[in-house]
Formats: sequence, structure tokens, C-alpha cells
Amino acid sequence: MSNPIKVSPSILSADYGNLGDEALQSEKAGGVELHVDIMDGHYCHNYTFGIHAVTALKKYVSIPIVAHLEIDNPDVFIEDFVRAGSDMIVVQEDTCPHLPHTIATIRKQGVRAGVGVNPDRGYEKFKVNPEILREIDLLIVLAVYPGFGGQPFSPITIPKIEQAVKLREQHGAHYDIGVDGCVNIKTIPDIVRAGGNYLIAGSSVFNGNIIENVKTLKKLGEDYLDKTIV
Repeated sequence: MSNPIKVSPSILSADYGNLGDEALQSEKAGGVELHVDIMDGHYCHNYTFGIHAVTALKKYVSIPIVAHLEIDNPDVFIEDFVRAGSDMIVVQEDTCPHLPHTIATIRKQGVRAGVGVNPDRGYEKFKVNPEILREIDLLIVLAVYPGFGGQPFSPITIPKIEQAVKLREQHGAHYDIGVDGCVNIKTIPDIVRAGGNYLIAGSSVFNGNIIENVKTLKKLGEDYLDKTIV
């Protein structure tokens, strides 16, 4: 059974001088969660938002806020981001020396947990520790490397989505399968056909009419999900 299509607007592509209003518009359009990329300039070549951005955005939206920690030492900051108001913490698997411990730490804070996997990384940590798969709510297949704009959609993304589906079935897990990077009207059909359902969209949401963009992406995903099920 496929999970329902969800659009999670990525605030990284919004107008930084108007973040609150644009976040609110994306919620009104049907965005299910607000994706906040936290980059420290070390793990990836970019600085973005800090802890206080989560608290500030909480004043504008009622949908859950996902703090995606694309930083070198996420374990140190989990509690801080939870206190700030994060409803889900996503870590990059290659930044966690002991991924099961990291996921358990997030869970103990009373919020949902997710893991991101870069284009050049596989699922070895999950295969060695399959219990992780039953503890996470979201597995993100990154279609580009964190921190760099203008990258093409990695061709490995689609087979990795298919592998994520198989792992979910094999281990009785229920996580959403997300894609982050180049999620747009051109890539969504292949993403959904492969089994992805959680669409993390930045420029395809915030360039132009935000409300219409979110609705378009969601409908496109749902149309292809229906075709896949049939």
C-alpha cells in the first residue's frame, strides 16, 4: 500500500525578507509540513537558518516544522531544535557515528525522526541495523548534494526510491519516502512511480504563485499515484 502524496515546502527557496507570509501561503495551499534546511557551512557549502528560525516560523504556521540538520554534529543540537519548536528532526546518515542512538535520542524528545541519504550513499547502515527502519517516520532520498544550487537530478535517485520501498516492505516499516532536490513537474511522475510520496519542494513552490504551485504539485503527484495503484 502506497503512502499518500504529501508536499512539504522547503523554506530555503522562499523570499528571506518575507519568510513568515510565504510560509503561511504554502500552508494555506496544502503544504503538510514546513521543511527548514539547517546548514552550518561545514558539512555542506552553505549557511542557512539557525535555531531561532524555527521559533520564529512557529508564529506563522500551524503545520509541523521539520528541522533538517545538514550539519556535522547533529547529536549536539537535537534537544535545542526540539525546544525551539521542531516537530520532526531529520539527520543525515553520514553525520551520525551511531545512527540507532541518534534516532533513539530524537524519539526520547517526543518528536518524529527522519534520515536523509546523499546521492553517493547507500543503505548500509539500515541493513546492518534494520530496527532503524521501524523507528523513523521519513526517509529522504536526496536527489542533489546539500548546499549547492543548480545541480541536476541525480539518476541514482529513482532506483534508490525503489530500494527504500523494498526495505520498508521487508522490515514491516511505515515511513514516508521523501525526495529533496529538483522536485518539480518534470521529476514528480518518475518519483511517484518509483514509490516516493513525500515531495520536498523549494523553487517549484516559491517561484511564482505559491498557492497555485503547491496545488499543482500535489495534484500531479496524486494523479500519478492513482495510475501506479491501478
